[in-house]
Amino acid sequence: MSVKGSFSYTNDTVNGFRITVNGIPMHMRVEAINNDVAKVYVTDVQGNQQPMPPSVSLSDAVGANVAPYNNEFLITWINSYVLRVSGVESIWMTNQKQQAFKTAPGITHFTV
Repeated sequence: MSVKGSFSYTNDTVNGFRITVNGIPMHMRVEAINNDVAKVYVTDVQGNQQPMPPSVSLSDAVGANVAPYNNEFLITWINSYVLRVSGVESIWMTNQKQQAFKTAPGITHFTV
């Protein structure tokens, strides 16, 4: 596991990760909505938002599942999160008024 960058709720940079869901290449993106809330969503490789695959889940620091809302997970700077793909912990987001991303091997990070 290695640090891949950080996310700030206070700028317009969209962070992304190349993931594979059920053999299909996709992008997981994290984008600020305001200074306290961000959305985590999936796009195809062309950048078109897609429905959240059932095999993608998010939980907070105490292990409580975060339910998707309108095909997005909503996160805040207050908590830390773990995103799972097919049950495998894949992206860790550690709070600090920005999120520090750590990824499993094979997942690459990019910004938009």
